[in-house]
Amino acid sequence: MDNQDEEAAEKAKVVSKPLCCRAHGQFAEWLASSGGSLAVTAYTSGKLALVSSFSGRVRYRTRHFPRPMGLAFDGERFALVTQDRIIQFRRAATQETSRSDGLFVPEREYLTGRLDTHELAFGRRGLYFANTRYNCIARVSTTTKFICCWRPPFIAEMIRQDRCHLNGIGLEDGRPAMATAFCATDHRGDWREQDRFTGGVLIDVKRNQVAAEGLCMPHSPKLHEGQWWLCNSGHGTLEVFDPETARCREVCSLPGFTRGLCFVGNYALVGLSKVRREHLLDAPPVRERHAELLAGVGLVDLRTGRHVGTLEFVQGGREVFDVLFLPGIRRPNVGGVENVQ
Repeated sequence: MDNQDEEAAEKAKVVSKPLCCRAHGQFAEWLASSGGSLAVTAYTSGKLALVSSFSGRVRYRTRHFPRPMGLAFDGERFALVTQDRIIQFRRAATQETSRSDGLFVPEREYLTGRLDTHELAFGRRGLYFANTRYNCIARVSTTTKFICCWRPPFIAEMIRQDRCHLNGIGLEDGRPAMATAFCATDHRGDWREQDRFTGGVLIDVKRNQVAAEGLCMPHSPKLHEGQWWLCNSGHGTLEVFDPETARCREVCSLPGFTRGLCFVGNYALVGLSKVRREHLLDAPPVRERHAELLAGVGLVDLRTGRHVGTLEFVQGGREVFDVLFLPGIRRPNVGGVENVQ
């Protein structure tokens, strides 16, 4: 069996296994006191996990989707990226009071085709997403696969070639403001061939220029309390951007490939993934920093920069893509899809 066959076999095992989670440190207690719950995508295993905590015990339910990735929430609507479409759900007027206080039912599907869509966000003009295949930030449409809103200054033309692996988007006042990419190049497949460990960039969309360089496979730019944060994924870190120095500063090192980020008050929730050695997304820097890598969600106290808790995926999910907090919803559920756990 060659490496590709072994990888396919391992992936099949992960997909077929039910998700099994356990909480460490302050995670269960913090989530129980947060007044909300979590949605987490494990894209290589095709799972959306809906996570709650009661009486110090984490509870979760899972749903199957083909390659679930980016998540978005605006209070009433919940959206999810899948392999060839973006599904928008609306919170049901009548809730299942005994089993759910936040039931989301399918409202609309946007057929995007295979754009390798990554991150997603609700904005002033609808749903914005990272259109990785076309190297741009796009918006959903009911009449076409997407509407291009912006592309990086180093991308010369709209073409169906992943040239820089643009993957992350951050909004400010409902408009795209920051993006992340693996490199700042304009040739087909360059992101696979360039030095992925130092070539990553944070891009200022409003100024149409690279804001910070030297990153390692970055993802998830998010604005929180006036500062831009992101995952420097290949190093397994949560970082904050300093516009005065045009550099990103490490706040916390976590035991996993960091990808997926949201904030709740003084805390950050960071997605963690295991890495596959000698794979395109292998990350030697994080492997060298931690003897064992975890998959799941890390809880970081921003006041101290400490990793204070973890939701670990023990089985059924090795790679997390996105993490979303659902405020005011303690028992979330997604209807209209198969319940697999």
